[in-house]
Amino acid sequence: MPVNLQNGTTKRLGEEALCRMPLKNHHTSFADLLQLLGVEGADLAAAAQMPMVLRRVHAGESLAHEGTPADAIFFVCAGTFKIFRTNEDGYEQVLAFAIRGEVLGFDALCMDSYPTAVSALEESSVYVVLKRDVFALSQLIASFGLALQRAGSMTLARSRELVELLAAVASEVKLARFLIQLSRRMAGCGQSPRRFHLRMGRREIASLLGVAHETVSRSFSALAALGMVEVSDREVEILDMEGLKRFARSTRRHLDEPAVSRARRPAAKRSAPVRHAMAQSLAA
Repeated sequence: MPVNLQNGTTKRLGEEALCRMPLKNHHTSFADLLQLLGVEGADLAAAAQMPMVLRRVHAGESLAHEGTPADAIFFVCAGTFKIFRTNEDGYEQVLAFAIRGEVLGFDALCMDSYPTAVSALEESSVYVVLKRDVFALSQLIASFGLALQRAGSMTLARSRELVELLAAVASEVKLARFLIQLSRRMAGCGQSPRRFHLRMGRREIASLLGVAHETVSRSFSALAALGMVEVSDREVEILDMEGLKRFARSTRRHLDEPAVSRARRPAAKRSAPVRHAMAQSLAA
């Protein structure tokens, strides 16, 4: 089904992007994107006749480069992406991670170029919507406009969560908040909120939290010692969700207190009151 664009021409949805990257894109329908965004109802029938670009992005491959012309926005269909900036000295500052159902490049709708870079952390795929088509599609399919607003609002919420995460003084609390936020997002896309595989490495988490990567490893050990999580390489299981949430609400720690408790008994053998007391001491 053709889409009438603002400039008066008629093109199929995403046709230009499809021609530019034919080996990495596949045909699907606009209805698939709407379903990903939670849209139901009569709009799906019309949208099913509209072709959509689904771009495959390999692990380590860039989806958008910082400073390049912003010609499209992307909706994550599968996989995980990192959003980052590269400083003049070459340091890569991670700003966020994006998973299924989230939008990438939304801030570029009001800009000529992408303010950040985006790359895939695993084999991933995104729906491509050309920037110049967004307004026409929102008029043609009203539910898309509403879904786009919701996706944009979620992007703003992620920014607020980042501020909340960085507000913690103790690195262990920062990591706890990161895990809680990731847990909520995993649940939101239908995955387990308690057991998940981290697609990002310790260095990338450290960059997001603003700490050294060795500190991230020590913080994981601290949370594990408290019996809140179990960690095996990148496999993480939250054992005590309520305890982790209480711990994540802490904002500071006394400077003369150690970052990691040296209690002798294994975490699994400690009683809940003892674990709670240790958590309070660690994050007070």
